[in-house]
Amino acid sequence: YEPDFIVEAKDCIYIIEIKAANEMNDPEVLEKAKAAIKYCNYATEYTAVNGGKPWKYALIPHDKVAKNGSFKGIILPFIINKQ
Repeated sequence: YEPDFIVEAKDCIYIIEIKAANEMNDPEVLEKAKAAIKYCNYATEYTAVNGGKPWKYALIPHDKVAKNGSFKGIILPFIINKQ
């Protein structure tokens, strides 16, 4: 599994996956999301002890990505493992 993007922001690191809107409930997509969330939780535990940033996962439908949207405006509604 390779995510579409890993983005390091000022406050955290995001794993971002963009999928076609009609695939958001596909079993394979959901299984990959569960694995990515699990990874983010482990990475956050590690970085908390070692002075790093928390990790968060966002699964974003393609039709919610807009050229005029801010980064956080696009991803915040779709972060699955909010901490």
